[in-house]
Amino acid sequence: MNLFELILKQMRQRLLSTLLTSISILLGVTLAIAVLILGRESRAVFAQSDYGVELVVGPKASPLQLVMNTFYHIDVSPGNIPYGLYEDIATAREFSDNGKRNPFRGMASWAVPIAVGDSYKGRRIIGTSPLLFGADDAGEPLPLTDENGNSRLSRIPVFRTGERYSFSEGHAFAANKLEAVIGSRVARELGLRIGSTFRATHGVPAADLPLGEEHNLEWTVVGVLNETHTANDNVLFIPLLTFYAIFEHEDALEKINALQEGIASPAPNRAPATAATTEVQRPDEGYTRKPDGTIEVKLPKKDWQVSAILVHTRSAKALLDFQFILRNLPDAIGASPADVMAKFFDTFLPKISMMLIIISTLVTVVAGVSIMVSIYNSVMARRREIAIMRALGATKARILTTVCLEAGFIGTIGAVAGFLAGHLLTSIGSWYMYRTFGASLPWWRVGGMEIAYVLCVIVISLLAGLVPAMKAYETPVAENLVAA
Repeated sequence: MNLFELILKQMRQRLLSTLLTSISILLGVTLAIAVLILGRESRAVFAQSDYGVELVVGPKASPLQLVMNTFYHIDVSPGNIPYGLYEDIATAREFSDNGKRNPFRGMASWAVPIAVGDSYKGRRIIGTSPLLFGADDAGEPLPLTDENGNSRLSRIPVFRTGERYSFSEGHAFAANKLEAVIGSRVARELGLRIGSTFRATHGVPAADLPLGEEHNLEWTVVGVLNETHTANDNVLFIPLLTFYAIFEHEDALEKINALQEGIASPAPNRAPATAATTEVQRPDEGYTRKPDGTIEVKLPKKDWQVSAILVHTRSAKALLDFQFILRNLPDAIGASPADVMAKFFDTFLPKISMMLIIISTLVTVVAGVSIMVSIYNSVMARRREIAIMRALGATKARILTTVCLEAGFIGTIGAVAGFLAGHLLTSIGSWYMYRTFGASLPWWRVGGMEIAYVLCVIVISLLAGLVPAMKAYETPVAENLVAA
């Protein structure tokens, strides 16, 4: 019987003990591998450096909350900023609404407004501009070159460097129609297609309060986006103008602006529009619809507000000047999503990961001790067998090697099984993240730290076999043969 067959025979004789010890190692390694994968890959997903934008502009609030709400569509919106600020950033107008010179003039290569507050079947609805999809206000694709043949790609938004939104079906919505563009997951999971209609529900999934009632407006899907592997795959986009057409939004914004101006809330004019310019119209709706399907909102533009503005500047100097101006504004901040998420992960993730790694390492060490105890008891029960082996010519070195390798085999079985189970556990976490954030983890990737951890577990197992191996090494042959 060779050495390998002898070890397997001994393991089979103590099958229950071997299985329980391997399972204890498996649990510790599974936890450690899952932590290592999550720590490495989640940082790559959430603390990525490429968001396609340099800054997100929002109200004076936590930059982390602003970034999480804008890019990952979780957490509650921190508030609103005036629409006039978006016009200052996005247009080349010389003067702001307050009559002062526009400080942002000429700094942005593109800017896109974002408005949140509603949802559809748990998916967030975002009010924005057709520009986000590389289209003009009529929903037509923007030209990629100007009249002189120069590239205009720097003026078209991206969600990652060099990656622009594209459509698997349909086209972008028009800025003044009740049309919608939906993400790939929305189309796949909710069954919406080109021509499908939906109504918005007041409130967003991340809000603590229950969702409100359904709004009266109905949007028609005109475009389905190709998959972007971002949280935007799980949202519905509508024209920003139609966001203000919702009566409840119009009424709320009027009251907010009245409070900010320190005056009593005005009584909104809800008189129905004339039939000459509109279709059938409810008295309490915040818009009028023309025969061509376009709409006009009743809320004055001075009362419009947005949740955030996505900005990409023309140059590094423009970015620095832009940030300096924002720092001195009383009602807005600018946050770099890459910097915010990197800071968040550098602050919290290493501590949490280290704590979990320590716990899983302790579990593995305890498993190593259990290997030592298990094999020690086995050695004590097999003293006569070991004495017979010695009498037949087995050297002390062979006995020591046999016991240590047995411990190493048990540790290897648990470590390899734990390695596979850790990746399987992470795949489940990846599925959950995809369902929640729209971004999944590449759980199948193998990192150097994982391999090093598995090797350490195997070494610990081998070392755990030293104590019982030394006991077997010192087994007196004559005494045990006579005792038998």
